[in-house]
Amino acid sequence: MITNSKQTWQVGATVRVGFMTLRVQAHEPTPGDYTPDAYILCGLGKNAGRTYRFVPHNGLERLS
Repeated sequence: MITNSKQTWQVGATVRVGFMTLRVQAHEPTPGDYTPDAYILCGLGKNAGRTYRFVPHNGLERLS
């Protein structure tokens, strides 16, 4: 879970990733693989209807 950020990464919160503003839909713990936890995000504005998966230090990927 992201704890040292000025943004709130709780489900339902709005966050900025790069130049995009997205809403947190789910927090996906990743125990055992030694990577940061993942977040499922949904787009707002012109990105509405798109779903993304964000892993800190690994980037943002669009889900189909």
